[in-house]
Amino acid sequence: MSHDYPHLLQPLDLGFARVKNRVLMGSMHTGLEEERDGFPKLAAFYEERAKGGVGLIVTGGIAPNFRGRVAPFGSELSKPWHVKKHKLITEAVHRHGTKICMQILHTGRYAYHPFNVAPSKIKAPINPFTPSAMSERQILTTIAHFARAARLAQQAGYDGVEVMGSEGYLTIPPQAASLLQQSSILF
Repeated sequence: MSHDYPHLLQPLDLGFARVKNRVLMGSMHTGLEEERDGFPKLAAFYEERAKGGVGLIVTGGIAPNFRGRVAPFGSELSKPWHVKKHKLITEAVHRHGTKICMQILHTGRYAYHPFNVAPSKIKAPINPFTPSAMSERQILTTIAHFARAARLAQQAGYDGVEVMGSEGYLTIPPQAASLLQQSSILF
């Protein structure tokens, strides 16, 4: 029998981490992040994928602060007490030898709530809310919030973070990468 992908199920050594195979579950938003008691369900969802043999999972987007949340009660990782519920996820996945990265997502002008912010007051075409324009201080604070979310993700047991930087969401400038690297986890 021939194998078209002979390396797919082989381990991958990244230098700082070893992934048991090269099967990646990309980020997807399940909606469980917003449910009042959704994290146990979310942990079970990711654990099933880990049981199935996935080598690396990337979570759905988690905001670095309340203005970056998807919706008014969206999930964020910005306070030490948020770590506990995230550990439900990382511990469930790690039981099966799978690595997991948390996606940091600041929805910017696409945040579906009236507290959204963006570099300018230009409204997203799919959103009824006009964002507040960010001041220089707010920009610097938001960069620090990305770094804080990465540090808290590390405390929660995530093996790394992915910064969502597509589809018009708010990202951090490349010059700020040194702040994130202080967390010494995968980016």
